[in-house]
Amino acid sequence: MKKILVTGGAGYIGSHTVAELVNLGFEVVVIDDLRAGYKELLPEGVTLEKVSLENADQIKEVFTKHKPDAVIDFAAYLAVGESMLEPEKYFQNNVANFVNILDAMVGAGCKFIVKSSTAASYGNPTKGSDIPWKESFINEYQPQQAALLEGKWDDRDISGEDFLQKFLDLYRQKYSNVPELELSDADIFKLRIPLSIYGVSKLLDEVLLYKYNEMFGINSVAARYFNVCGADLEGKTGDSKPKPTNLMTLVIAQIKGDIPELSVFGNDYPTKDGTGVRDYIHPADLATGHIAALKYLFDGGKSDVFNFATGEDSTVLEVIQEVEKVSGVEVKYRVADRRSGDPSISIANSSKAKNILGWEAQYRLPDMAKTAWDWETKYKEEVIGKKD
Repeated sequence: MKKILVTGGAGYIGSHTVAELVNLGFEVVVIDDLRAGYKELLPEGVTLEKVSLENADQIKEVFTKHKPDAVIDFAAYLAVGESMLEPEKYFQNNVANFVNILDAMVGAGCKFIVKSSTAASYGNPTKGSDIPWKESFINEYQPQQAALLEGKWDDRDISGEDFLQKFLDLYRQKYSNVPELELSDADIFKLRIPLSIYGVSKLLDEVLLYKYNEMFGINSVAARYFNVCGADLEGKTGDSKPKPTNLMTLVIAQIKGDIPELSVFGNDYPTKDGTGVRDYIHPADLATGHIAALKYLFDGGKSDVFNFATGEDSTVLEVIQEVEKVSGVEVKYRVADRRSGDPSISIANSSKAKNILGWEAQYRLPDMAKTAWDWETKYKEEVIGKKD
């Protein structure tokens, strides 16, 4: 029986994946500080280590104690808008803490990792044929200036190349004594593509995976997945973040009266109804995708990157309408300004995952709406208790 260490395993997507790992007979150890996760979402028999990933020594102790065969890493902040206002927070949690995990893997001789990455790596398309996104775009496109939209640094408005260089200065200062982690021109070309600091931080993690593969033989899959909606079909887990960012969760929160109205960020995009277009995916499909990637690595697969998505496009308004159908309630929303860091359209080509991993998404937007609604209205309180 192989032992898998899952960081962020008590969170939304992590808990779905942990449940599937247990169902398949893996032994699972979860690292989660429970700031955004709940131990109640974990199946029986799973070991929970309540540790902060900022504490490199404690992380190494967990690896020494459990000696995992592989890691699946979900631990990251993921709010695009917040990343533009608090970039240093995103550097620490999404980049520096990830290096702590990789260093602990090196020390423990753990050679396999599946890394939760993101569609935010892709930014905006440069031409019509870029959509649906293929994994190769990141390596082929070489922009001369960063695409970062406007954000804040020390309360000063900043964007573009200046914003990227400020973020990379943190990286250079932190790892100035590790020449192997120096960023090449090719690395920086990639990091100019995302529109948000969140996207930059996750793409920088992919760069780090490549470097640790070169230095220490750690084999990896970066799972670039798209917008997640839905909950466990049996109501055992779902989106439970204290401050939800998931569109479908926020739609349901409005219906339940937890928020007075939903904000729709922009209705002037060049899309069919003016709202942003996304490729939505069910967390159960992500769970099977991560495990397919894990098995690929165990079978000798080389380090690679895969999109996980349905390949179907849905606007923000269409997501709202799908929840209205399942709930029978009209959603109250207002149109707000575009949110900095959001692309107009993001749809994936997942044929590579199908061809190499044998993976395909099984669930579609109506399934996501039904399971999310059931979780929020039938199961959530029973599983994790009332919110404070």
